[in-house]
Order: sequence, then C-alpha cells, then structure tokens
Amino acid sequence: MIIIKHFAERIKKARKEAGISQEKAAELLKTSQSNISKYESGILEPNLDTIRMMIALYNIDVKDLFSKTEEDTKHK
Repeated sequence: MIIIKHFAERIKKARKEAGISQEKAAELLKTSQSNISKYESGILEPNLDTIRMMIALYNIDVKDLFSKTEEDTKHK
C-alpha cells in the first residue's frame, strides 16, 4: 500500500508541475477524470500502457515515480 500511495502522490505532483488539469489529462490519456482522481488518490492503479502515457505526457522519468527521495525517508 505504501508503494501505491507513493506512486499516487508522484503522479499528482507531476501532473500539476506539467500544468495539466485532471480533465485535460483524462482527455489525453483516453480515460475519465474520475479515473485520474482515483490514480492520484491511490484508489485505482493505472495499467502499464497508461503509466507509459503519463510518463510521456508529464515529461517525467520512470525512476522519479518509483524511487524514494530524502524527503520520503523523513516522513517514514
């Protein structure tokens, strides 16, 4: 569950930093705004194809989604 929460937080942060709304992300990722919200809350896990599209859309490195940072360690 910790990994899903970590991933969800990173996806939300990346989307916001890219300046993309949930609605626009849903349109570009060919899903619903509700699903984007669930991905970002850790309620629903995106499939691998969706993760790949998110990485490209948000211009992020896959390592940034799954690796721990110093800040993550502090909140442990």
